[in-house]
Amino acid sequence: MINKILLSFFMLTMSLTAQADITFTVAYENKVQFPYYMGETAKVLVEKPGAAVELVKLIESKVPGLKVELKRYPWKRCLSELEQGSASGAFNASYKEKRLKFGAYPLKNGSVDTDRRLTTIAYHFYKKKGAEFSWDGKTASGTKMPIGAPRGYSIVSDLKKIGLKVTEANSTEANLKKLLAGRVSAVALQEVTGDYFLKENAQFNDLEKVQPPLKTKPYYLMISNQFQTKHPKVAEQIWNAVAELREEQLQGLTEKYFQ
Repeated sequence: MINKILLSFFMLTMSLTAQADITFTVAYENKVQFPYYMGETAKVLVEKPGAAVELVKLIESKVPGLKVELKRYPWKRCLSELEQGSASGAFNASYKEKRLKFGAYPLKNGSVDTDRRLTTIAYHFYKKKGAEFSWDGKTASGTKMPIGAPRGYSIVSDLKKIGLKVTEANSTEANLKKLLAGRVSAVALQEVTGDYFLKENAQFNDLEKVQPPLKTKPYYLMISNQFQTKHPKVAEQIWNAVAELREEQLQGLTEKYFQ
């Protein structure tokens, strides 16, 4: 009996030790997506890195033994690192079936589980004040020039599906400058980011947001196929932690960036 107890204790200790060795390397974009991540830099900021960055780091508090390490790259590289398994996770990622080759989303009954999303973000068109461009929720008019959009973002394919020509740029600022220069009819941006740039940059005072929203999407923390295969239970714990932290912490984390 004593030997069985000792063996059970040994196996438990080994299990905890194994989990303690798990490093979860997470990639996110090296551009501002206010308030989710801050700084046009490859560095992970220490002070006010962004609400989503803080939330992802807090996963450590929900999954014992997990060590979260953060990396920043251009978004396309984030997905490439995820596909290769060099990154264990990546955020903020909307759901696209073609992205399943890069990594996994939280699932429930065979479908993506929106209850375990990281956040929800709306896309809007932005245009020059007084420009002919308009959007009624289904159809865009006044589109003599292409629509600008962030390179590699899922909204690009959404725009093409409704028959719009799209030109991509590497940053929000680059897209907005193309709009000012008259090289695009409008730009499609995530609302949180577009609003932030219009508010914080006087050079964009001649631009405005178009109503209604273009599209509203849930965004997820993706996990690499390699990590999920090696640590399936931990992957589920991570997604569960994201859902809990979104409900418990995200609003408070977000609010401080607006103060």
